[in-house]
Amino acid sequence: MFEKNKEKMKEKMEPDKVLRFAIVAVILLFLIGALIIGTRMMNPRVDATEGVKKLTELGDANVQKIDAKIQELEQTEADEAAAWKAKSAKEKMDGCIVLGDSTALGFRQNDILSKSQVKSKDGATVSDAEGSGLNELLTAVTEAETAPQKLILCIGRGDVAVSGETADAFAANYKSFVEQVKAALPDTKVYVCSIPAYLSLTSTGDATGSADSDTDSDSDTDSDAKDTTNNSDFKSSTDSKSNSDSDTSSDDSSSSKMSTALDVTSYNEALKALCKEEKVKYVDTTDLTDASYYGEDGSTMTKAYYEACINKILEAAFRNYVIQ
Repeated sequence: MFEKNKEKMKEKMEPDKVLRFAIVAVILLFLIGALIIGTRMMNPRVDATEGVKKLTELGDANVQKIDAKIQELEQTEADEAAAWKAKSAKEKMDGCIVLGDSTALGFRQNDILSKSQVKSKDGATVSDAEGSGLNELLTAVTEAETAPQKLILCIGRGDVAVSGETADAFAANYKSFVEQVKAALPDTKVYVCSIPAYLSLTSTGDATGSADSDTDSDSDTDSDAKDTTNNSDFKSSTDSKSNSDSDTSSDDSSSSKMSTALDVTSYNEALKALCKEEKVKYVDTTDLTDASYYGEDGSTMTKAYYEACINKILEAAFRNYVIQ
C-alpha cells in the first residue's frame, strides 16, 4: 500500500518538476536577454558613415590645397625665370666683378658689362702678378666699399702666349693667385674662366687677344704683352710652319706674317684640375672656337664671343635661372 502511494506521488511531482525547470529556464533567458540589451544600451554602436564622409572630404580638401600650393610655386618660379631672362647681362651681373687681362677687358669694350663690373689690365699675368699689375687690380677690388658677391677670373692668355711657361708652372702661379683672392675676399664666390683659344697668331699680331688698351691701366702699353716676337715658343712654332709652307708661299709681304694656332688645351686642363683642388667653379668656354667668334687675326674675340661667354658665366654662377 505504501509503495502504491509513493508511486502516485512520484507521478504527480514529475510534471511539477518539468514546469519548475521550464520556469527557471525562461527566467534565465529573460535575464540574459535583459543583460544583453542593457549592455548594448550602455555601449551603443557608433555609425561611422558620417565620420568616413568627413575624413574623405577633408582629404580631398588637403589634396586640393597641396595642388594649389604646388601650382603657385611653379608659377612663381616661372615668373622669376621670365623676369631674369628679360634682364640685361649688366643687370644679371649686379654685385659681380670680372677681373683679369685683355680677355676681361673685352666685356666692357663690347658693352656687355659696365666699367664698374670689369677690373682689367692689358698684359696682366699670374706669372708676374705684381709686376704686370694683377695684384693692383685685386687691391682695388678688396678696398672697395662693398666686396663683390662673385668674382670671375678671366686671365691666362698672356701667360700662355708670352711667358712661355709650361702648363704646370702656369697652374702653380694661378693657384697662388686664387689662394690670394680667397684670403682677401673670404665671403666672395670665385669662378675661373678657361683660356680662350687662339685660332691663329702672327709674329706681328697681338698675343693678348685685344688691340685696345685698358683705360683703367696706369700704363698705355705693355711691350711684353703685345710683342709676340719675344715669345720663343711661339716664334719657333711660327718659323716651323713658315718653313713647311715655304714652297707654296707667295712673294708678297704677307709671307713674312705666317700664322699658326696656339694650343691652350693643356693649360685649360691644368686650370680645371686646379679649380677642383681649390673648390672653385670652373667656367668652360673651350667650345667657343668657331671662326665667327674671332676677328680676321684669329686672336681677337668678337662681340659674339663675349655674348656667348657671358651666358656661360651666368649659367655657372646662377644655375637656378633659365639663361638661354
